[in-house]
Amino acid sequence: MQVITDEKLYNDLWDRIYREYSFSPQNEKWLCPDIAYDVYRLGPVWDEKQAEIIDQIFCRLVSGHMYALDWHHDCFIFDPHENIPFGYQYYDDSRDCTVYFPTYYPDGDFYFFIAADWSFGMFGHPWRNELIVTGIPLRREIEKAAKELDLEKQ
Repeated sequence: MQVITDEKLYNDLWDRIYREYSFSPQNEKWLCPDIAYDVYRLGPVWDEKQAEIIDQIFCRLVSGHMYALDWHHDCFIFDPHENIPFGYQYYDDSRDCTVYFPTYYPDGDFYFFIAADWSFGMFGHPWRNELIVTGIPLRREIEKAAKELDLEKQ
């Protein structure tokens, strides 16, 4: 896992989110109509068990890296096989701040977990308490795990 410090990469990723997914926090419905996706209502805040289920799904689908994007906060390149602990954080002496790796459950901010090739993604909407899933393989995996994750398909 590494924090994305390259400003160009950071901006390019967010520009692509805005462009391809029509993302805007003010919009009620912000995914492009030509992108197939599933929307799930989130149950109670997830713990390590649910996070581990998502980790396992990402490990099955990804052999390389992914992006973890936290709107207006640190963003990351990570490999799901790294086993990043639930609620992981550390103090970054060089920037004099605490760095928080986002959880899969949105806790006040928009979280985007996207395959490096953009073939699938999982987006947490904090105000609507929803999880939006794109890409056929991830949609299938989340559908199978929905009951364990306490997700209700909308």
